[in-house]
Amino acid sequence: MSASSTPNEFTQSQVEGVGQTTVNHPDIDTDPGSSPPDHVHIDYDLAHQACLAEIASLLEDIESDIRVITDRFDDEDKGVYTRQADTVANNPANIAAQAALEQNLQESGIVDFINAELGNPTNFADTSIANYSSLQNSGGSVRGGTGGQVRPPGYANAPTITNGAGETVNIPQAALADIVEAAGEATGNVRYGNQGGKRNLPIQQALMDILDQAATEAGVDLIITSGGQVPTSEGGRNGVNRTGSNRHDKGYGADVALYTPDFNGRQLQGNNPDDLAIMLRFMRACRDAGATGIGQGNGYMNNNVIHVDIGWIGQQQGAISGIIATRTWGGGSSTGTSTNYANAPQYMKELMAPRSNA
Repeated sequence: MSASSTPNEFTQSQVEGVGQTTVNHPDIDTDPGSSPPDHVHIDYDLAHQACLAEIASLLEDIESDIRVITDRFDDEDKGVYTRQADTVANNPANIAAQAALEQNLQESGIVDFINAELGNPTNFADTSIANYSSLQNSGGSVRGGTGGQVRPPGYANAPTITNGAGETVNIPQAALADIVEAAGEATGNVRYGNQGGKRNLPIQQALMDILDQAATEAGVDLIITSGGQVPTSEGGRNGVNRTGSNRHDKGYGADVALYTPDFNGRQLQGNNPDDLAIMLRFMRACRDAGATGIGQGNGYMNNNVIHVDIGWIGQQQGAISGIIATRTWGGGSSTGTSTNYANAPQYMKELMAPRSNA
C-alpha cells in the first residue's frame, strides 16, 4: 500500500459511454486476499447517476426543440425546415423584434386565418362539380381581391353548353337563347309520388291542369314528388306535416321530376344539355299556362327536380300568405350556394322575367 493512500480510498475514472462508469481502487484492496490487489471495476450506482444525467440533458434538448417549433410558427422567414432559432442569439433586441413580428401577425389577421383554416381546412383538392361553384361569386375577373371570381367553362367537369356563337359557356351562365328547346317521347302522364313525405296533400286543380298541359307539350311523364302541406295558421308544424316554403301551403305548389320516354325511362337531369332542352320546354309551357313561380338549376334540388307553383295567385285570393313576389330562383347546397334569385341560372331569369309578380 502506498504511504499516501488511505484505507478504502477510490477514485472515479472517466465515463466510458452511457452506463459504463468505472471505479479505480489504487494501491488498496477492499477485499483482502483477492488478487491482484489493485483493480478497476464498474460501479453501477455511479453508472445510474451518469444515465440520469444523460436523460436530463436529453429533456433539455427536447424543451429547446419545442421552443424552436413554437418560435418558427411566428416567423415566416424561418420556414418549416430552417432552424435559425438555434443560431440566432436570444438577446433583448432579437426578443423585441420577434415580439413586434408576432404582434403584426396578430393585428393583420393572419394568425386568425391560420387557426380557422386548421380548424376547418379548405379541401383545395376537391374540384368536383358539387364543390366548384363555391369558388365563384358574381362579377368579373379577379383584380387584387376586389373583383368576382369567374371559373372557366368546364372547370372541374362542370356542365357546359355551346351557344349560338359557337362559344362554350357553363350552363348556369347560359342565356335563354343559347338553349334550343326539344321535346321528349312521353305522352304527358302525371301521377303523385308524395305519399310518404311531409308535403303529402294533393295540389290545387288549377296547378294540376298546368302540369298536365306542360307535360304533354314537353313530351314527358311527370311525378309529383312534393305536393301540398298544412299552413302554420291551420295547425301545420315544421317537420311533422309541413316543411320549408309557404308556396306549398294547401297545394299551391309542387316539386316535380320529369321522365322520358315514360315512367320507366330516365329522370331528366338539368346538368345534361339535352335533358335541359326538354326541361326548358316544360317550364316555358308551365309559365305560359299560368305558373307564377318556377325554381330550377345551379344546384337547386340537385338539378333534377323542378318547383312549379301558383302561390302568388293563392295569396291574392286570400287562401294562403307569406308568398314573396319573386318569380324564379336557383342555387343549392350541392353547389355550395344559397337558394335565391341571384343564384338562378341566367336562362331562368330571362324565362321568368320580370323578376317579381305584380
